Amino acid sequence: MSYYMYAVCIYVKRKVSQTMTVPVEGGSAHTANILGALAVLIQDRVEGAWQASLDLSPMAAAALVQIEGEPGCSIELVAGRIGLTHSATVRVVDKLAERGLVEKDRARKDARAQSLTLSKPGKRVAQQLHEVRNQVTDDLLAGLAPAQRAALEQAIRAILYRCVEPGREADVTCRVCDDRRCRPEICPIRVT
Repeated sequence: MSYYMYAVCIYVKRKVSQTMTVPVEGGSAHTANILGALAVLIQDRVEGAWQASLDLSPMAAAALVQIEGEPGCSIELVAGRIGLTHSATVRVVDKLAERGLVEKDRARKDARAQSLTLSKPGKRVAQQLHEVRNQVTDDLLAGLAPAQRAALEQAIRAILYRCVEPGREADVTCRVCDDRRCRPEICPIRVT
């Protein structure tokens, strides 16, 4: 997080704690701004936790989740789902293989292609990265009353349903989702 963002967060926290009232309505520009701040907060906390506890970059985490979800997949599939070029994905997967988290086999149909699977340590790390992400988001939601959580979920579902195109954009948006918490039949993006 930049120093400027940190300073703004500290200032806002102090103001809120002094008055203990948060404006409910500030107009759509204010809503958009605080939504952006929340997005940055979540991203910083999740990525920081992955780096600190698992020594994983965001794209390495995303690659692990994709390989976990589709054992035997190709580099091309992983690249498309995490939003990187083929060559960048090769570098990410090579680093994961060097750490013993991913195993590469030659695909049976095309000897040039590689089939990717998680090793046993890779499966453990993939499980841990879901746990870390879930802990961050659970902690953020912990202070909300049930009605606030329901309203927030409804708003998030509406935004995702309206804004995320099926296909590649949906794959990239859901690149680190925990399929144990969001199945296709309840996902606002992958509506079946």
